[in-house]
Amino acid sequence: MKSANVTDFRRTAALALLIALLVSVCVPAPAKAADPADVDLMLAGSAVSAMGLTDAAGTLIQPHKAPELLGRGNPDVTGIEPDYRGTVGYVALQTGWEVSRFNTFTETPWMLPLYEQEGTKWKVVGAVAHKTPVLVTDQQIKEERGHKFGGHLQVIRLDTFEEAWIDVIHFVTAPYWSMNLTDAVGYGYCIAVYNNNSGIMPTDRKGNRGELQEGTRVLMCERRTARYVSPDKKNNPLPGIIFRSGEKKDSYYRTFLFFNANDLTLTY
Repeated sequence: MKSANVTDFRRTAALALLIALLVSVCVPAPAKAADPADVDLMLAGSAVSAMGLTDAAGTLIQPHKAPELLGRGNPDVTGIEPDYRGTVGYVALQTGWEVSRFNTFTETPWMLPLYEQEGTKWKVVGAVAHKTPVLVTDQQIKEERGHKFGGHLQVIRLDTFEEAWIDVIHFVTAPYWSMNLTDAVGYGYCIAVYNNNSGIMPTDRKGNRGELQEGTRVLMCERRTARYVSPDKKNNPLPGIIFRSGEKKDSYYRTFLFFNANDLTLTY
């Protein structure tokens, strides 16, 4: 990508944001806060205009939000390749393995790999932060086991206005960290702080209840890929992981617990 294009895009985006700020000063503030996804959609539109981003037919890309799409290469219709081109979405941790195997999940931002293609192979060439907004401009994905699609997406990063490739498994279609926690765990991993407001103690995977220290940070699991199912879905449906200190210095062991939504505050 040419530096001139990047500079022009920066100027266009800055101008668009300045106009939005001026409007917010002159017009009474709405009762409801602006949707973060709308701001990212505006930036994506500026990127298309400034950089002349086109599809395979040579037509300017029309950026759009598509929160109804499952993302992460999951087909909405079995056997049909999901089309993410033109979609404004977000880079987001998928399996949680990197942060759930060890007690490192509190070290934020979570970083995910960027790729570059060399022949038929892909190599890691950098990293991008969890939550980064992107515009998908192209895709190279194919169906794999379990009817899921794997591969890579070409994106424009809306934080740096640079072109990059990400793994499709790290792409979601909504900023779920701004949702309520019950909805958020339907999209991916996040961090929440525990305080017992419901009077219901957390449940382990065998159905046992126990006390947990107030203020404990919990790694919330994506519900669809969580290893275990809650034995008390009515009271404690939300899956999470806590870490307890082991006998050796800097060693920890994981405990899978299930929580009441009223006892958790989403923080990341």
